[in-house]
Amino acid sequence: MAIYEVFGRRRPDDPLQHVGAVHAPDHETALLLARETHFRHGEGVDVAVVRRQNLHHLSDRSIIEHTVDQSYRRQEGYAGVREKRARARERTRERGLGDMLERPAPGRR
Repeated sequence: MAIYEVFGRRRPDDPLQHVGAVHAPDHETALLLARETHFRHGEGVDVAVVRRQNLHHLSDRSIIEHTVDQSYRRQEGYAGVREKRARARERTRERGLGDMLERPAPGRR
């Protein structure tokens, strides 16, 4: 018997989502078992099965790695903002560019 991964839709406009797995000798039996196991009470409008051995995994993880720092998109990217601003002010003073607080806000004079 093969293991089949089961995907289903709750509403017609929903994407297919993984809902579980079933053991079955063929895809027709897998569809029947998936319907009885995961959609017994009419919770979904569509069901699909695929043999687990036919799923393909990404072998080269570098394809999905981020090459650019995008920490600002996550909550932890905002940690330490006060310290970062203080370091930036100190560097501008060291370079003789003056205090950033003395500069007018953009659009104001």
